Amino acid sequence: MDKESLKKTQLSLQDYSSIGYVFLLIVGIFYETIYYRFLGINILEYSSVLDVLISPISLIAGRLTLMLGIVFSFVLSIAYIKIMPIYFNWLGKTKKYQTEKHQEKLKKIKTSFNSKYLFIGMAGFYILLTFLGFGVASGEKTKKKIEQEKIELTHQLVFKDGEHQNVHMLGKNSLYVFYVTQEKREVSITPIGENIKVIRKLKED
Repeated sequence: MDKESLKKTQLSLQDYSSIGYVFLLIVGIFYETIYYRFLGINILEYSSVLDVLISPISLIAGRLTLMLGIVFSFVLSIAYIKIMPIYFNWLGKTKKYQTEKHQEKLKKIKTSFNSKYLFIGMAGFYILLTFLGFGVASGEKTKKKIEQEKIELTHQLVFKDGEHQNVHMLGKNSLYVFYVTQEKREVSITPIGENIKVIRKLKED
């Protein structure tokens, strides 16, 4: 491979990386918007530009099930692309598809499975469904726990005036912390910089 071809390949990889990050950024925003909407919060009103930019990284790094869902999306896409041509080869041998018209149609379909864009599209679609599904499931589950008073205390907030409070942490970003207490079922939103000195994770019983 000559230098010019290598340069083009590198630019292409850089383009794919940029598109992939923008895609993850969008689905990350969808996830958080849906999750917090179940809690009655418009998360975009409480997010900085930095929070939005790092949202996909923090989501994937902080949720093992979501990371596994993304891996499964890639595996499912690869399996689909590998299995479907085998199916169409078998279909082409059946009596119903022996006509020239059907054979030509099957040939075009099988050719489409050789396109790398098909894999990218399939993986992107499954990842989108994964983020949306987890957003809905997490938001609905958390909302029900709050309504049924089945929350567990997960963190201790130490305020700058010395007061401390055990809470169930719903989420946080660089500016705010979102939580509920056992005393009330309403979601509380507190600025971190102005009020909170320490956020301490409670030990599990």
